[in-house]
Amino acid sequence: MTLIRPDSPVRRETAMTYRGRTLVVELHPRHLTLREKGRRQALTVGWDAIYHLAWKILARTQADEKAAQKKGRGKRP
Repeated sequence: MTLIRPDSPVRRETAMTYRGRTLVVELHPRHLTLREKGRRQALTVGWDAIYHLAWKILARTQADEKAAQKKGRGKRP
């Protein structure tokens, strides 16, 4: 596994494209940076924000599944 160090961030091209351009990700110890290849404008997102977003998505998915189960309970053949 590659260690993410403050003095040398890890840069990788992804397989994802946006508007025909490959996305490049830079991994830093406290955040990650996304940009389109060939562009200078970049977006920075903290690891804590990504972690919280993942938990929100999981909670929403579980709530939707629970609601679907409740909706299906009333019907009996």
